Amino acid sequence: MRTNADVAQNHMSTEEPQSAIRPSHPPFQFGLRTLLLLFVVLGSSLAVFGPGGIIVFALVVGLAIYLHYVEFLWSLTQLALVVLCLMLLIALLIPAAESHREASRRLQCQNNLHQIAVALQAYHKANGCFPQAYTTDKTGKRMHSWRVLILPYLGQAPLYNAYDFTEPWDGPNNMKLLASRHSPYACHSNHDANIPGASQTTYLAVVGPQAAWNGDKSRKLADFGKDAASTIMLIEVADSDIPWTEPRDYSADTLTIADDKRSPVAAPSHRGHYGFFSTTDYGCGANAAMADGSVQHLPSDALSVENLPKMLHIGGCKVEEVESFGEHLVESTTTNWPNIAALSVWLLSVGTLLTIAVRRRKTLPISLAR
Repeated sequence: MRTNADVAQNHMSTEEPQSAIRPSHPPFQFGLRTLLLLFVVLGSSLAVFGPGGIIVFALVVGLAIYLHYVEFLWSLTQLALVVLCLMLLIALLIPAAESHREASRRLQCQNNLHQIAVALQAYHKANGCFPQAYTTDKTGKRMHSWRVLILPYLGQAPLYNAYDFTEPWDGPNNMKLLASRHSPYACHSNHDANIPGASQTTYLAVVGPQAAWNGDKSRKLADFGKDAASTIMLIEVADSDIPWTEPRDYSADTLTIADDKRSPVAAPSHRGHYGFFSTTDYGCGANAAMADGSVQHLPSDALSVENLPKMLHIGGCKVEEVESFGEHLVESTTTNWPNIAALSVWLLSVGTLLTIAVRRRKTLPISLAR
């Protein structure tokens, strides 16, 4: 007759083989070399993916830990290769997508300026002259900008009707309107223009006694004669910090924003094609609207201190000269060696980390895995 002690002893003896075949994995230890490798992976991830490199780094570390503990290696090795290929594809596509967005923004900015130029021509047709650069009160104080006066011709009649012409541009009601509406005169290549509630203008009138805009006096198209196609009427200025309702623009005589000591330059965000492996620079420039309503992209050489004043004054430049600007501008392509080096380091460090994770694991014998 078997006693309870014999039964317990037999039960324990039957469990011993099962515990003996249970797989055991060493913990994924972070030694000094592994920690240094992790820092390399983190740094190269940030260099390749930008701020998103933190997420990529976390995915790589998680994948390494998972490979260290997983039982069936072959299918997960294929998964690891797929993940690495996807990461590499993302690293190559993100800069290309950004370049495509910038090209789209540049085209949109040029289209915005074209619509403004058409609105000015429509204003001239309806009123027999272009609007003043600014209106004044009886004391000569500036009241309202031309940008407000042409709103109905831009399809912004509700915004025009909401504006209060009985008070100055910075009156309480008009300031509330300015704060509540996004600027209709913003070029989105300027990053400040993409901030919610941004009110600054990118497009400034060229003001001066011999310029397209003569202060509070209106000009007619006939005043330009044969020089309408070679005289700049509007120009893009980066980071003007001018609210679009403020009666302040670009001074043709001092080459500065009126009443400001700063010397603005053409929108510097209009650049060339930025790829991951190479960069093609077409030369920065700015879009400009001429007095005849045409819109042109002026390259950097046309915006130099020697050439720009000619186009800012009526009769200072001929059409042939405007067309010649940029003829000798050569596109320059530069290899992005830092990006290539960062990508190489990232691939090497990630591959090393995953290899270490796999080699330090303990797999089941084939007979026991069955």
